[in-house]
Amino acid sequence: MDNAAPTFAPGSEFAGYRIESVAGRGGMGIVYRATQLALGRPVALKLLTAQLAADDGFRERFRREWETAAAIDHPNVIPLYEAGEHDGTLFIAMRFVDGVDLAYMSADGPMAAPRAVRLVAQIAAALDAAHARGLVHRDVKPANVLVGEGDHAYLSDFGLSREASQTRLTRTGLFVGSTDYAAPEQVRGEATDARTDIYALGCVLFQLLTGSVPFARSGDMAKMYAHITEPPPLVSDTRPELPEFDAIVERAMAKDPDDRHQSAGELAREAMAAISPSSDAHRIPTPSPAPAAPVGWDTAPVGLAALTPPSAATPSGSVSGWAAGPADTANSAAVAAAPAGLGGPAGGSSPLANIPGSRAAVPVPSALASSDPATPADAAPGRAAKSDRS
Repeated sequence: MDNAAPTFAPGSEFAGYRIESVAGRGGMGIVYRATQLALGRPVALKLLTAQLAADDGFRERFRREWETAAAIDHPNVIPLYEAGEHDGTLFIAMRFVDGVDLAYMSADGPMAAPRAVRLVAQIAAALDAAHARGLVHRDVKPANVLVGEGDHAYLSDFGLSREASQTRLTRTGLFVGSTDYAAPEQVRGEATDARTDIYALGCVLFQLLTGSVPFARSGDMAKMYAHITEPPPLVSDTRPELPEFDAIVERAMAKDPDDRHQSAGELAREAMAAISPSSDAHRIPTPSPAPAAPVGWDTAPVGLAALTPPSAATPSGSVSGWAAGPADTANSAAVAAAPAGLGGPAGGSSPLANIPGSRAAVPVPSALASSDPATPADAAPGRAAKSDRS
């Protein structure tokens, strides 16, 4: 059996959608930019691999979880329009975001702390919305965060999510997630909950601030071993001007889930406090001094193109499938106000825990009472518009 997702040429039709172009490929399938024929609406159409479609357990989990994910109506969650099966192929139709994913952005190196924190705060708000409905994402990583105009972040790909109250439907021994961001309990195949996503979010924060994943190893087994046995790395080892983030990342990546932040919003509030005016975290990373160039040599910065505004088409109705998403409200091309979840989600904010064996030298300031992490002030323009990835 061919395990790849089916491929279609531009102009082909599938389940009421016209294929326009390939937007991205990944381990779970292929994503097309497509048009929903009934509404003339642009969508991202993800077709899952035949291997996944042939797995009865995955099919059942896919159906149940996308029905729940479709009900999440939040400005930082990619709206789901439809999920179902057509001619033996599982598919998902969702809003098409004109922009880049966070993995693409972070490949440029360390990010200014205020911008990194604003993006992480939006991801945290999306996670709190999912956790409030009992969903655990289980694959939080930069490649699953799309960034549109104005640094508006969208969390995507709930294909690996699981309702916390349900019995696990994955096969015994099948690792679910990405090894660079996997919590110890996830690596060991133990029960996961919202704090598993918080661990991954701590990994993402570290990567945005330093330009590297927490445990850069040559193979997956070495990475998984490091997540289980090695202490979290310090942000200040790479960014000496950001010691405030050492304790935040260390707590988020604690081996014991009880020692982590108990909500994603709590992590975000501590990160926002670290970039308060009294902190040095607003400073842009300073590169190491380079040898003086010979007289007459000039350098010039490389310009970056602006992003194309995402579509603001208003969805209505649905074609046949398992789940239809909520109405797509008007926040497509505008940056949302402070993300929901930063004003006091379940778990609340509390002083930073004293984690046994902590290597962080600087305590985190008190959590801010309020903030506006979604405002992209002083944010550097993004790269040229690029479609979301699988």
